[in-house]
Amino acid sequence: MTDYTPLHLDWPGCLNVRDLGGLPLTGGGTIRERALVRSDSPSFLTDDGVAAATAFRLARIIDLRRPWENEEWPSLLADHPGYLSLPVQDPDDPEEGPWVHLYTGLLDRRPDLFARAVAALADAPEGPVLVHCVAGKDRTGLVVALALSIVGADVDALADDYELTNERLAPRYAELPEDREIPAGREIPPTRHVIIEALEHLRTRHGSIEAYLTHGGLTPGHVRALRARLVG
Repeated sequence: MTDYTPLHLDWPGCLNVRDLGGLPLTGGGTIRERALVRSDSPSFLTDDGVAAATAFRLARIIDLRRPWENEEWPSLLADHPGYLSLPVQDPDDPEEGPWVHLYTGLLDRRPDLFARAVAALADAPEGPVLVHCVAGKDRTGLVVALALSIVGADVDALADDYELTNERLAPRYAELPEDREIPAGREIPPTRHVIIEALEHLRTRHGSIEAYLTHGGLTPGHVRALRARLVG
């Protein structure tokens, strides 16, 4: 655990919005404020929430949801000029097993899609970039962790931030029916070890997070732009 304190943003309707500014780097320094924001889906926003998100002056919105999710729960920020729909799954991709298997499966199948999402963060216009999926936990957690790892984020701080989502979304989960179908191995919300093990899987298989993303199409220019954008 670290002393990192997240910057929670009040966008009514969404429960899991935070600015990652202040997250420490391994060699000193921090992630820049108003550079990278993660959230649950803007489809949850109230009118006041849309106003708050708009007032934040987002430069780009990266929606990681699949097309059918966009159709069923349209983003209330989809008319933003910086909105991009960049799924990290193909429609027929499975979602197998326990949490770590889910994450490593997603990463192994679609390095090109994850690299595309990180590149969209790197080359966005000047200003805050929002990354989201539905809960802002799994797909968002992976893309954010990849981007933060590239710029040297402290692993413990990164994992602490990842685990905060469970706390933020607890009120919404408490309202779900008790008999809802839960995939095997996912009965307990994922803890910080899940994102740590997923990143370690990539380092073991590819040598580094940067090498994994390079395999997917990320360029050295993207890496430089990402560091310039995120490192305060």
